[in-house]
Parts: sequence; structure tokens; C-alpha cells
Amino acid sequence: MFTIYGYNTFNPIKVLLTAEELGLDYTYVNVELGKGENKLPDYLARHPLGKVPALDHDGEILLESAAICRYLARLHDHRLYAADPLPAARIDALVDTATLHVGRWLAVYFWEEVICRHFFKREPNAAAIDEAAGFLKNQLPYFEQQLASADFLCGSEVTLADTIAYAYFQIQDTTSIDLSAYPHIVRWYGEFSERPSVAAVKQRLAEAGGLLPYP
Repeated sequence: MFTIYGYNTFNPIKVLLTAEELGLDYTYVNVELGKGENKLPDYLARHPLGKVPALDHDGEILLESAAICRYLARLHDHRLYAADPLPAARIDALVDTATLHVGRWLAVYFWEEVICRHFFKREPNAAAIDEAAGFLKNQLPYFEQQLASADFLCGSEVTLADTIAYAYFQIQDTTSIDLSAYPHIVRWYGEFSERPSVAAVKQRLAEAGGLLPYP
């Protein structure tokens, strides 16, 4: 039995998208961060850092979103991933680029323009946004190049690179990020948005009361 604990933010959404693309039968539990449910003793026993997501697979707890995604893919005949070390490494490289570079700076927009406004009632830090925009200007062309001759980030099929990167790129829907200079990224994002997995994740979040009225 699989149980995914999460919230309507990009790290849990990576796992939910991966689970849906794999056709995983799972239970989703919304952890209400705004009410401090992630700091309650029962949740801290599951995740000592009080973070989301967390995966419970038959009593075994796994943390960190990318690690969870890889684990689920390996359990399902390496779908969305690869058993061969070389293509797996290429997928890992795109995952790392998404999480450590592009996603890091997209997340600044989410923190400043969504979280700080919604929870801390303050205006975004303009200097932080400008810094993020500068890094993205240098990094987004790499993703644009990857998608110029392929349907997905690692070629003709969806991989973990797509489910993980897409979760970050969703940030554009609630922030001032403008991707119009990157038509291949825009095409990829639009097409991926129409996948059943995306609709299924939104439904899961809504049913669990996890869709927030972000400004």
C-alpha cells in the first residue's frame, strides 16, 4: 500500500505526477502546512524535518521528492526512468538541472510572490526576484535547446525529468514569470498540461482540500 503525504507545492506535486504517470494505486493525505500539521508529533515521527512530501510504502518511509520518484519508477520496471546506467544518468542530469538550477530559481518566485504574500502578508523582495530572473536567463536556454528537437526533455517519451520539471514550471501559473521568449518550453508545458496525470493530480488535491486560493 502506498500513501503519499503532501501539500499543494511543487515538491509533493512531482511525486503525485510521477505516481499518476505510473498508474500507481495510492492514497493521498494532505498535510495542512498553514495549520502546522507538519509539526505535530505524529507527522514528525514520519518526517523528522517536518517537510513534505513523504511516502509510506507498507510501513517503510521514504523522504525527498526526487528519491521517491526514482523509487516508484524502479518499482514499475523502470518506467519513466531506465535500467541501463547511461540513459538513467542522462535522466538524472536533467532531474538535477531541474531541481538544483532552474527549479531553484523558479521557486524564488513562488516563495516571494505566493507564499510570502499568502502566509506572511508581505510584498515580494524585488532584489530576490531580480536575482532569480538573472539566473533563469542563463539557464532556461538549456531546457529550450533540449526541447527544440524532442517532445520531452529526454527525447520522445515522458521521463522523471518531465514530471519533476513540470512541477516547477507550474509556478508560472501563479507568479509573474514570463516564458514567452522560450517557445519550445511553452509548447512542452502546454502539451504536458493536457495529460491525464495533471488533471488527476488536481482532482486529488481538490478532494483532499489541498487546493489553496493563491492570489
